Amino acid sequence: MANKKYNLATLDRERQNWQQPIPGSYDVSVYSTYLLKKQAVDMYIDGMPVKQIETATGIHSSKLCKMVADCLKPSVNGNVAGYCGLIKSPKKSSGDNRQNKREFQTLLDNYPQLKDFISGNYFGDKKYTTEKNMNIKTLHTRFLAECLRIGVMQHEYPFNTANKGYVSLCSYIHQLEEQNTRLQAKRLDKDSSQKLASTGYGERFSTNALYPFSLVQIDGHIIDMIYTVEILNDDGTVGRLAATRAWLIAVIDVSTRCILGYTLSQEFNYDQYDVMDAIKDAIVPKELKKLTIKGLAYPSNGGFYSTALPELKYVLFDSIMLDNAKSHLSSYVLGKLTNDLKCAVNYGSVATPETRGIIERFFGTLESTGFHKLPMTTGSSSGDLKRKYPEKAAVKYEVTYDQIVELMDVLIARYNNSPHKGLDNLSPLQCMQLKISKAGMMPYTLPKETACQKTDKLGWRMDERVVRGHVKNGKRPYIQFMGAEYRSRLLSSSGQYVGEKIRIVYDPRDISKIEAYTEEGIFIDTLVARGEFGTKSHSVKTRKNVLKLARERGREHLEFDTPIVAYMEHLKEESKKSRRKATRSDIVRRETGSVTPAEAAEKKNNIIELEKFVDSGKKLTSQDVKDLTDNELYDILFKERS
Repeated sequence: MANKKYNLATLDRERQNWQQPIPGSYDVSVYSTYLLKKQAVDMYIDGMPVKQIETATGIHSSKLCKMVADCLKPSVNGNVAGYCGLIKSPKKSSGDNRQNKREFQTLLDNYPQLKDFISGNYFGDKKYTTEKNMNIKTLHTRFLAECLRIGVMQHEYPFNTANKGYVSLCSYIHQLEEQNTRLQAKRLDKDSSQKLASTGYGERFSTNALYPFSLVQIDGHIIDMIYTVEILNDDGTVGRLAATRAWLIAVIDVSTRCILGYTLSQEFNYDQYDVMDAIKDAIVPKELKKLTIKGLAYPSNGGFYSTALPELKYVLFDSIMLDNAKSHLSSYVLGKLTNDLKCAVNYGSVATPETRGIIERFFGTLESTGFHKLPMTTGSSSGDLKRKYPEKAAVKYEVTYDQIVELMDVLIARYNNSPHKGLDNLSPLQCMQLKISKAGMMPYTLPKETACQKTDKLGWRMDERVVRGHVKNGKRPYIQFMGAEYRSRLLSSSGQYVGEKIRIVYDPRDISKIEAYTEEGIFIDTLVARGEFGTKSHSVKTRKNVLKLARERGREHLEFDTPIVAYMEHLKEESKKSRRKATRSDIVRRETGSVTPAEAAEKKNNIIELEKFVDSGKKLTSQDVKDLTDNELYDILFKERS
């Protein structure tokens, strides 16, 4: 019978939960030896005689208790090793190394303070050092000095070895790294530490999004493609210059992986207004674009949920996941989402896209199946082999922002109709249709009578201003907003609001006009900015840049001043030297509805030709002047009369 060093009844109950090594993970010889050891341990626990165990397995009885002890020792996860403790690595340390390790461990046992000293210096504890990421050689030098300080003699370990304990110290540090992954990641870099913090421990505490529109993710991604903008050269010809890369801000439904809406931004970095535009696009029914690129076409169902499923119009989502980017964190965005759309907001960890892996995966798919196939792609990084002079290719093929807009719309429409592995090879639109029609997971939609009211001014902002002006000063009532005076016939004809605070509501994309309300919410009138600010559409950002340029030039805002035109002329000059200025010039041109440099050059040539007609005494026909503005025609006629 086996000896009674262990309680066999207890071992019999515990071995039911012992882990076993995975077959195929080890060499045949190692695994065969393991099977014999396991048989011997099981026979020992079953109470078989030791002679019978020796005969069956060839393992001497003196090793049985040691093998049982190996099964009961703790593993790296804190539980008992189980049968895995019987596996012995075929790699054996030399006798000298084993002796050094034992002596190093004895040193730590005799001087426990050395453990904290080594760990504190290596992982950057301020109690021990201010040096960041101390290397092992430096640590070894400090380790020897500390040994002398605490009383280790020169003839004792580690001073009596050739390497003075350096190899054993390296092994001990590697063991510390394996036991403390958090400190190891912190030592490597900030990104590793953040990623580790956002990674779970194997248990999921959040629920999966099952219903369509129950949880959506929104994030921005800079497009891996270069486009160009037109610039007017000094000789009157039109050239092209590579612009800064555009941003894509997308809204994806977690349950179905369907892209609900998106927006593109030419800005160097997207802002809160772009976020709200993307959310609005995810709610308002989609209108397909008129495609001008040859060979480009939408799928038969349109490619978006509102075109493929007509019953889904003005759908609201329950919860939205944002990152902690500055453009997402304004109280304005938060108020619009919670108060107007009645949805919960979930801010993820800072700089951890892993928490929004679904939309990050979409960005990767979009690039690999779309923009990375074009010659003007920048690739996924500066070292990507696909990146071969994208600026030259963009200029050569005259790629425009409008073409990127069309291409993006079609790519997203095709993505919504492509099979997805995470959806059992169903497309996002097919998955959404099945969940709604078969499972009855119909989302909440806004009633028709309130849909436009909720969405038309979703991106608008509200502020307060005091009505100024007085009859004694000859100043009709007005308000001051962003460096300009705003008036209307109704506001200026009555003095009842002078000195009172009113509320203004405005579209950040066009502040040439704003709406005025009383503090009780009663509509007063639409106010128009004074001078050129009221005749040209322009955004909040453009107004700030215009005022900044005016201050730099020391100009006074006169009644007939044209600050926007001056700013546009400034951008035209700077566009020849800066990609950012060229992109900004194109943005302002689109905001104000101005003609492109090519159209301006063509119109200038037409005027020159018409002037030749006038100089030669010929009469102008309607065909000659059909494309001229009133000012241009006036200049020609005035010259003809003079």
